[in-house]
Amino acid sequence: MWIDSHNHTSHFSGDARMTAEELIGAAVNAKLGGVVITEHYEADFPDETERIMVFSIDSFFPAFSSWKRMAPGDFLLLAGIELGYQPHLAAAFDAMIPKYPFDSVILSNHLFGGHDPYFNRACYEKSKSELYSAYIHELADMVDACDEFDIVGHYDYIARYAQYPDMKMRYEDAPVAFDRFLLSLITKGKSLEINTSSVEKLRVRGIEDPLPDRRILTRYRELGGARVTLGSDSHDVSTLGIHFDKTAEYIKSLGFEYLTYFVDRKARQIPL
Repeated sequence: MWIDSHNHTSHFSGDARMTAEELIGAAVNAKLGGVVITEHYEADFPDETERIMVFSIDSFFPAFSSWKRMAPGDFLLLAGIELGYQPHLAAAFDAMIPKYPFDSVILSNHLFGGHDPYFNRACYEKSKSELYSAYIHELADMVDACDEFDIVGHYDYIARYAQYPDMKMRYEDAPVAFDRFLLSLITKGKSLEINTSSVEKLRVRGIEDPLPDRRILTRYRELGGARVTLGSDSHDVSTLGIHFDKTAEYIKSLGFEYLTYFVDRKARQIPL
């Protein structure tokens, strides 16, 4: 029974379209063993939007306690957060996170060139290899700069809105950057998220093999990486646990022995 480690609700994430009650009900129906609610925390977000980008953590935990009472006794509901990285926020995040009883902390980079490509697509004027290499180097910078996190979210975020004929991110697009990023993850003992919403976006765009590039994951293993986390990045009930069975089978075929999720910021394993 898989744990979906990346989900958002309409209570505290401005772009989500499901309540906690709807999330729990859909996850139980999907036969997930549990979910982590990881609301967006995008301090100093640079693009104009009417969405709520920073939620009140002090208000989140009382709400989360009430959600836990909704969940069946054998269902694991965990408290998380998705931090939106910017270089000047690293020290503030490291100071903030230990003050709260999060189970799981995702660190993500939703920006390139000072903007979220969801809002500003100018970055795609660069060549694929130039853009992807620069973005992965920024992920390595992010891992090096921060300590208080458990998982790096959607390493392929920059590929989601690309218009290249082959938008899929591959190791060969940025081998030097990937080696640096993956080694940084391994050195700090963090987990690499396989974001199955990215898989779905590639599938919808007609990419023949939408699962993560084999060489990225085998290189991660070669360098000593073992921690892989599944997250659907769901903002509504339709994508909870999407492609988990197929993705888990694929990860196992590459030699990984378990999936990782976090409780009380401590790694737990699900054998593959």
